[in-house]
Amino acid sequence: MKKNQKLLKAASVMTVLALAAVFPAAAEEGSPKRGWQMEDGRWVFLDGNGDRVTSTWKKGQDGTRYYLDEDGYMAVNAIIKDGDEIYYTDENGARVKNRWVSEPNEDSLCDQDVDVVWYYFGKDGKAQTQEGKGVKLKEGSAERVYFFDSDGHMLSGWQEITNKNGDKNIYYLGDENQGHVHKQWQYLEPDEDMLAGDHDYDSYEMFYFGWDGKMSRSDESEVDGKHFLFDENGVMHKGWSPGITPHDGDFGVNRYYDEETGKRAEGWIYAYDPDDENSDPHWFYCDKNKGFLYNEGGKDCDKEVGYKRIDGKTYFFDDQGHMITGLISTNGTDLEGNPYMESEFSSLRGDIGKGNGKKAAGIYYLSQEEGTLGQLQADKKLCLGDSYDDYTYYLDSQGRAYQNAMVKGAIYQEDGTMLHADSDSWEAVTVGSDIYQSSDYTKGILKESAQPVIPEGSIVIVSRNGKVKKSGKNVKVNDERYDIDNYVAVLAE
Repeated sequence: MKKNQKLLKAASVMTVLALAAVFPAAAEEGSPKRGWQMEDGRWVFLDGNGDRVTSTWKKGQDGTRYYLDEDGYMAVNAIIKDGDEIYYTDENGARVKNRWVSEPNEDSLCDQDVDVVWYYFGKDGKAQTQEGKGVKLKEGSAERVYFFDSDGHMLSGWQEITNKNGDKNIYYLGDENQGHVHKQWQYLEPDEDMLAGDHDYDSYEMFYFGWDGKMSRSDESEVDGKHFLFDENGVMHKGWSPGITPHDGDFGVNRYYDEETGKRAEGWIYAYDPDDENSDPHWFYCDKNKGFLYNEGGKDCDKEVGYKRIDGKTYFFDDQGHMITGLISTNGTDLEGNPYMESEFSSLRGDIGKGNGKKAAGIYYLSQEEGTLGQLQADKKLCLGDSYDDYTYYLDSQGRAYQNAMVKGAIYQEDGTMLHADSDSWEAVTVGSDIYQSSDYTKGILKESAQPVIPEGSIVIVSRNGKVKKSGKNVKVNDERYDIDNYVAVLAE
């Protein structure tokens, strides 16, 4: 491997005896000198006139090529530039093949420059000089790819390389004694000279290079079945998709990348807002297939909330993707002052969702309890405080709280709360709006043919637990007596 080689600069003079098998014997005394000769301790080659041959190659008897410099001396330990080609002759003057050679970097001007330059001479002895084209070299059991410049110098460090098609790709080639293409994950110090745009990077960042060595940048890449995002400089991104705010649009805009691993989130995440790292964290849900943040409100721009079924449970999300908890009203019902209200959504308007899955405007409750957090509650009596207080509701099969309805013998008022006595005694209470049977509602919509079972302004007799007396004669309630017919009470005569 080239890293273990020593710099080869000291000349090693071959003896005449050693070269006897390589070079033809010199001419006999008195005959014209020609061929290989020793002069001043160095080899030269004389032509038929006895003149030195210069700036050319000559073969030895074994076919090995040797180079005669401009003075006619055989070049040893030397880089030979012969036209457009570059060669190297070793300590014996022989042209080398299939070999790495290092030379001091004479052009090094600063600490950032490499101290040595490496060449690779192929099977024909020529140095690799193919700019923009990687050269595959087998080294032991490994096959590595190297790049060289037009001078035959092996490239190292960060490199932007333009291929024959004009495409520019960035590679990392290791230090001056490595030079081969680095692949897959690399924890590296960014090259300030190659960085684009505004950035605030750490001293070292994570980068990813494909199996071809090309750096991933300005794109999302799949690595071992997981997805990662890389910015314009190839730095692995963490957090929300850059340059995106939650108000930019719809489902499919925002993605989140784990703050520790950089992996694209899929499923539930607990994170700060996409446009505010200093915000309180919220629960978000990212699509399991594409990773997009679920953001129904942005998808349906005239809506401020949407819902999604996840693992058989229904969750509500606002236009920023926050999972909603608590009571919300989408039909104008005033929930101000209700301690279980999600205050941000107290003034929502309109139906929720789209198409056949649309939910009618109304009051909904998203669990605030650990274990069921955010899940839409449905088809149940809901007591949010003490057993019987001002915050008891009845939810239909769609999760909508009944309003102005009688459900299982109890009245649920215009704000959705159950009507009840304030004491343990029965009380006479005036109903503030028309009350209908629960069967008069279909998916939260009142049938056009429905008639109130209890008209607005009627008096009803109600208990602490919300039970309403349906009938009775001369019923005593707090020193008054009432006649009751089909829930409506009047003072007895």
